[in-house]
Amino acid sequence: MKMKCAAIAALSIVAHSAFAQSSVTLYGLADVAVRFATNQSSSSGPANRLYMTDGATTGSRWGLKGAEDLGGGSSAIFLLESGYSLTNGASGQQGQLFGRQAYVGLSNSSYGTVKFGRQYGTAFNFLVNFDPVTIGNVNPDDWESFLLGIRYDNTVEYSNNFGPVYVEMQRSFGDQAGGVSEGSTTALDAIYSNGGLKVGFLGQQSKDAKGNTLLGASLGGAYTFGNALFDTYYIQAHRDAGFTVSANNSGLPLANTSLISNVNTAAGSGTQTAARTDHLLLVGGTYLATPFIKLTLGALYDWTTNVAPGKNGETGSVYAMADYLLSKRTDVYLETDYSHLSGAAVTDPNSPIGTFAGKSSSVGLMAGLRTRF
Repeated sequence: MKMKCAAIAALSIVAHSAFAQSSVTLYGLADVAVRFATNQSSSSGPANRLYMTDGATTGSRWGLKGAEDLGGGSSAIFLLESGYSLTNGASGQQGQLFGRQAYVGLSNSSYGTVKFGRQYGTAFNFLVNFDPVTIGNVNPDDWESFLLGIRYDNTVEYSNNFGPVYVEMQRSFGDQAGGVSEGSTTALDAIYSNGGLKVGFLGQQSKDAKGNTLLGASLGGAYTFGNALFDTYYIQAHRDAGFTVSANNSGLPLANTSLISNVNTAAGSGTQTAARTDHLLLVGGTYLATPFIKLTLGALYDWTTNVAPGKNGETGSVYAMADYLLSKRTDVYLETDYSHLSGAAVTDPNSPIGTFAGKSSSVGLMAGLRTRF
């Protein structure tokens, strides 16, 4: 009888241990480069600049992630991720401690995943599926992300796979007293995958403190054949006149999102009286030349109506990269890029790529080192 009881107790302990199985992982990435760029702002006007900067495609970060098995295919999950710069050790993302991501959630193998906290926006999550550098980290290869935003505070997200279709829905609460729409963002995407083919669509709406609206949409496609991957997507982003993104860390509507506004023009503060629409197209791809060498090429073009009332502009960039893998965790790379502005975009204070000290173009070169842990 005693042996039977002991056996039952032992089985109970083993079962409980399996049920409550959990894991926590510390991880990170360090990426730094030396960059040369022409037509950068200086006290004496446009000038060349040689400087150390963060990596071309990935921001340095460290984080903690974990999961606890709840049984029945369910898990409790969390992620805390902090960005930093190797150039001076400063925190990234507006100085937020876990500014890259900070969420907790529940995941089920059948019913999907729900997460609560600061997260990448659905638009960003969508575009990385169709971008040759999965949205880069230097202006010539990441400026498209500022049209729809990068990360959002106070966000609830649901995602699940329905056969070959992945669906993601997000609601970012404006967190403002007296209303539920001010500062809010709502987004939905769906991505279909079949073999080497991937296609999808995205829709987004963001509202500022006065009800001015950003309406965004995107179509994307990617195809893998052999060692090559082809990527493309189109973004349309329509901003009402006066659409305002609040200052970082202000706690006001749409703060900490990396969105661009539509309030000012080159003529001064509050001079925008027309709705602005950006039409952006990306084409690019990657090719694995050898198991150790990866080549990347991308081109972006944005035609913008009403950069200022009745004035249009064009923004474009082309970038190329050669990446050499020293190991599974460490690589070195060379990157070059060319960016061009025309029309009203040359002096646009809302330009997603910035301006080139009044000039119409800039050339960049950089060499970097990246390692993961």
